Amino acid sequence: MKRRIFFWLERLKITPAERKTLSGLMILLMALGGTNLALSPSVPFEGGDYHELEKQFNKRTAELKAQEQALRKQYFPSSDESTFAAASDTTEEDSTSSKATDKSGRDAGKPQININEAGAIKLQELPGIGPTYARRIIAYRKDNGAFKEINELKKIDGIAEKRLENLKPFVKLTDSN
Repeated sequence: MKRRIFFWLERLKITPAERKTLSGLMILLMALGGTNLALSPSVPFEGGDYHELEKQFNKRTAELKAQEQALRKQYFPSSDESTFAAASDTTEEDSTSSKATDKSGRDAGKPQININEAGAIKLQELPGIGPTYARRIIAYRKDNGAFKEINELKKIDGIAEKRLENLKPFVKLTDSN
C-alpha cells in the first residue's frame, strides 16, 4: 500500500517539498473533518427561552399595530382603513367632461366670477378651487392689488398651466364682461 501511494505521487511529478506539503494538508483536512463530525451542533435557544422571545415579539407587534390604528383614526377619522379621501382643493373634473358648454368653452350653467372682488366662498365655486386656493388668491390680491390679467393666477402657489386652463372660462377681471 505504501508503495502504491509513493508511485502515485511519483506520477504527479511533484517535488519532495510539494509532496510533504500535500501530505500535511491531507492529514490536516482529515483531522478537521473528524473533529467536525465528533462535535454536535449547539442549540441556540432552549425551548423556554425561545417561547419567551416569541411572547415579547408578539407583544411588541400588537403594540405597534395599536399605535398605527390610533394614528389612522387621528388623521383619517371619517374614513375606513382601505380608502383615503382626496384633498378638497384638487381639480374635480377633467377638461374633457361631457357637460354642456357654450362657444367659449365655458360651462353654460355657471356664470363667470370676478376674481378681483369675490370672497372666499364665491371663489370656491370655481372648478378646482378649494378653501386653500381661495385663501391664497385673496392673500395675493391684498399684497399685490387687483389682478390685471388672468395669467397672473399662475403666480399663486399650486396654480399651474393646466389648472389655469380649467379656470379661464369661469374667471373674469371686471364686472363689465
